[in-house]
Amino acid sequence: MKTFVFTSPTDRMFCFSAGQYVLVHLKIEGAAVTRSYSVSSPPTRPLDLQITVKRTPGGLVSNWLHDNLGAGDEIAIEGPLGSFNLDDLPYEKPLFLSGGSGITPVMSMLRALTDRAADQDISFVHSARTPGDIVFRRELDALASRFPNVKVTCVCSQEDPTWRGPTGRIDSQMLLTLVPDLHNRTIFVCGPEAYMKAARACLDAIGVAPSRYHQESFGGGSSPQLEPAPTIPSAVRFVRSGIVHNCLPGETLLEAARQCGVYVPTACQQGVCGTCRIAKLSGEVAMEDLGGLAPEEKSAGYVLACCSHPQGSVSLDL
Repeated sequence: MKTFVFTSPTDRMFCFSAGQYVLVHLKIEGAAVTRSYSVSSPPTRPLDLQITVKRTPGGLVSNWLHDNLGAGDEIAIEGPLGSFNLDDLPYEKPLFLSGGSGITPVMSMLRALTDRAADQDISFVHSARTPGDIVFRRELDALASRFPNVKVTCVCSQEDPTWRGPTGRIDSQMLLTLVPDLHNRTIFVCGPEAYMKAARACLDAIGVAPSRYHQESFGGGSSPQLEPAPTIPSAVRFVRSGIVHNCLPGETLLEAARQCGVYVPTACQQGVCGTCRIAKLSGEVAMEDLGGLAPEEKSAGYVLACCSHPQGSVSLDL
């Protein structure tokens, strides 16, 4: 893993909330590529912005960043984005649960709280495969040692003769043992889809109120199973652009936009992050998102371009 530290060329301060993410825009082999990365630094240190990126086998952007981005290079960053943050979500006695690289947004939250010397009772449980895979391990140990109100526990899923901490995958009994008062905590969860599903199942089994649970996906999910392609002709009208596009069978709104040069910001392209949210003015779509839209956004007519198939004629505010 590498942490990339960015400063503004005009010495502007970065304004964001702990837990939010940014979109990194790159051009790789002549093609424009966008990815979302959580900000790992806290807003209490606004003179720079940091993202911590894990090199993923076969990952186009993560490998490019690791191999090519160096001191003095300039890239385009858009944001901040995301409602998973300490400013928009009320919290008392926070419990941060993270798995693997999903530690980055909650690390921003922990750093912000400790920078402010917040007096909340803070619990942090991070899951990794092995001791060598624990991200920010030395800093986590230092924060737990420095602040008596911060308790940090790392869990390794694989046996290791050098590891003295909890071993295995999180379950209800482990969470209750590590955090006996979790019913009274506000819980922030981030990690791969499998990790978040397991965490949510554990908390549901324990009886934690849904209002106390907030999550942010960190990739690793499977592509959504979309509805079969419609048998009726479909078309998308981009109202502000004045373009009408006749769709091919199975084409998504995002694919339609790309075909006719209409820009739609994207990141995960799995219906998770919500980056490609657009306002639907009329018509129907078949959409299967993985949590990228809040219920009130759906009620307001927003759809996710990456996982929405037009069903007949659709008008979009683009």
